[in-house]
Amino acid sequence: MTSVENIERSVNNFLQNNLCFALENKILKRGKLILFSIKDFYCTFTLICQEKNNKKIIFEIPYPFAFLHKQKEIVFDYSVSSFVKNNSQIESCVAKVSTVKPSKYLNKKITISVL
Repeated sequence: MTSVENIERSVNNFLQNNLCFALENKILKRGKLILFSIKDFYCTFTLICQEKNNKKIIFEIPYPFAFLHKQKEIVFDYSVSSFVKNNSQIESCVAKVSTVKPSKYLNKKITISVL
């Protein structure tokens, strides 16, 4: 798993910047990041959306299984392979587990990039 401190340090570098949250090339949210926190199993981003007359928006996403920080981009990885650390036996067991309502983020990546 990733450490909370590493994610906080990476995201804090993006404070006061205009960001774009994209789920596999589909834009989820846009806005200026003014506040970030991690509570329980969620990362909470507080944005000011210029498209909506500077309205404050709170955007929560689940804590990632893995993350990658590039210079102007952070990738939150929700793939099962990153959860099981590429162990094929455990991955096949996890694939057999059925869920009533799977998360829309499961086996996908959210890219947070500076505009």
